[in-house]
Amino acid sequence: MDPRFRGDLKRGWTVAALLMATQLVSYVDRFLPSLVVDAFRADLDLTKTQVGMLFGFAFAGFYAVMGLPFGWLADRFPRRYILSACIALWCSMTMLGGVAHSYAIFFLSRMGVGLGEAAVSPSALGLIGDYFKGARRARAVGLFMCGTFGGAGICYLLGSRLVRFITEWAPSQGFELAPWRICFLLIGFPGLVLALVWLFMPEPPRERTQGYASLDRAGLWRTLGFIAGNWRAFGTLFVGSGATLTLGALAYWNVTLFREAYGWSVVEVGTAIGLLFFVGGGGGTALSVWLSTRFVRAGRSDASMRVLLIGLAIGVPSFALYPQMNSGPEAVGMLFFAFVAQGIAAAAGPAAVTFIAPGQIRAQATAVYFLVINLTGQAVGPPLVGLLADHFGGRQALATAMTIEAFAVGIPALLLVALGLRHYRRLAASLASAGS
Repeated sequence: MDPRFRGDLKRGWTVAALLMATQLVSYVDRFLPSLVVDAFRADLDLTKTQVGMLFGFAFAGFYAVMGLPFGWLADRFPRRYILSACIALWCSMTMLGGVAHSYAIFFLSRMGVGLGEAAVSPSALGLIGDYFKGARRARAVGLFMCGTFGGAGICYLLGSRLVRFITEWAPSQGFELAPWRICFLLIGFPGLVLALVWLFMPEPPRERTQGYASLDRAGLWRTLGFIAGNWRAFGTLFVGSGATLTLGALAYWNVTLFREAYGWSVVEVGTAIGLLFFVGGGGGTALSVWLSTRFVRAGRSDASMRVLLIGLAIGVPSFALYPQMNSGPEAVGMLFFAFVAQGIAAAAGPAAVTFIAPGQIRAQATAVYFLVINLTGQAVGPPLVGLLADHFGGRQALATAMTIEAFAVGIPALLLVALGLRHYRRLAASLASAGS
């Protein structure tokens, strides 16, 4: 093996590990509001619809739209500087949420978190695509996606205990700030250190896919033109990943669901959900990487897309049924399968982008991918559940709304992905032959 290749590979895995840490921090900040939702909802006098807007349009809408300019920047400028600046931004905005005394300011703070986090995926997949090829690329994306479930797991498992500790400790120390506000201030600070670390990380040479010279230095319009020209392949991916994200966004309501339906405390929910993120989500991610590697080595150009379809097939019934379980332990048992499925599909989706986007536009194509799936999945999903729950009313309203959304989104997505798989396979094979 060429020593220069070994050196690049070592640097690549170092960067992939730091990207995982970045994703982890972003998901801690992303899921924190769901742990203290009852506290800030009472403090700010919010309805479930307004809470759904915070989880959805405030964060996910801005996160999705701002990925486009960050994708353009990531295809042209050093991604380490982009990541450093944006980590500092979203952590500062998380801390702003801790001092917000109106719905408008809290809404603005979640928009700021979405703005900062929008840079992560385009920059990350661009870096991974430049460092790795084939099965190694799928593994590197899997490592990056481990931060998703690791961050959410830490937030639920340790964050729930932090919430309880601060709730018991702060009043005795004479703090005037509400405990949930202190949590926002504390959680936002550590990421500032990570922002400094990124300033010193290496930047790899950018990959240029042969046969796509027309895309050199391409802007957003040419990127959109490439996607539109291959709309069946990209559409199949968008539908599958959008449905996956919609199902995963049901997790925002888990604390409220388990409290209302089963009488669980925040710590009980946090412990159960945190372990599920680690064991189920982490296990699903590992399984996704293993399946993708096997399919790639078997010569399947649609390897990542096949894995996404497998995850979706397991996830749809699991996500739809867990809110209907008769007891908390039964719901957790069904959630385990849902989290495994989420891990499988969520890791496969971003990897699938890198196999159908030429190197010249990979970051921008990634940004478009996250724009579509976040607007259709995360921005719409949580508010729709809130609206349905407010409409139905009663103790089972939230559980009913979650089940309706899971089936309504999941079943059509399964059919469309299965039908569109051949289009994805054709484009992926074309890029593979060009050396991307």
